[in-house]
Amino acid sequence: MNGTIATQIEVVRTKMIQSGIGFGLGSPTTIQLSEELDALINIHQRIDSKKTRQRKIIQ
Repeated sequence: MNGTIATQIEVVRTKMIQSGIGFGLGSPTTIQLSEELDALINIHQRIDSKKTRQRKIIQ
């Protein structure tokens, strides 16, 4: 996992869990954090996919 993205994912995930516990799953803050987490995970998956394709080309 890319360190920077992985760290961001963990920070946002923790904030989202805390928000969900404190304010509820339907709160605007929890939903915003969930959307931010989704975006970060999508970025990570794109990066990982590119690395996988590059490894296949090299082999």
